[in-house]
Amino acid sequence: MSFFFRSFPLRSRFFSRSVLFCALFVLLSGCGFYGDQEEERVTPAMEVQVVFLDVHRCSLISPEIQVRNAPSGTTSYKVRLLERIDNRDQLLGEGSWRDDGTGVIPEGALTGHYKGPCPAGEDKTYIYEVKAMSGNNPNPLAVAYQFITLE
Repeated sequence: MSFFFRSFPLRSRFFSRSVLFCALFVLLSGCGFYGDQEEERVTPAMEVQVVFLDVHRCSLISPEIQVRNAPSGTTSYKVRLLERIDNRDQLLGEGSWRDDGTGVIPEGALTGHYKGPCPAGEDKTYIYEVKAMSGNNPNPLAVAYQFITLE
């Protein structure tokens, strides 16, 4: 220990206290964060699969939509059908469904403002957007998309 202090000209109390303070800070800062941090949980992203059949073309009958990995607290789903036109999305229809815990929005469940994709002789891309909602919160818990191309 005496070699350490002999090799440095600053043998003052200030230097000794500074070194001690820095060492203590490094040791304690590592210990303090260990108990305070919550365990990080990775939740898989929500996914949707649209079971689109020929009967759903140009129809008021919505397809079955299967939702996987919906976040906890999901009480309902908001679904929008969009048509991709020149890199813009045009709303074709929408609807909502109260979550019953099955992760399935049944065929025909989207009523009101829904009309299925109706391509007119050319390939068109359609997007089913599904938002997991919680109570009266206007912000979705998660959003997932299913792209389909029809001709």
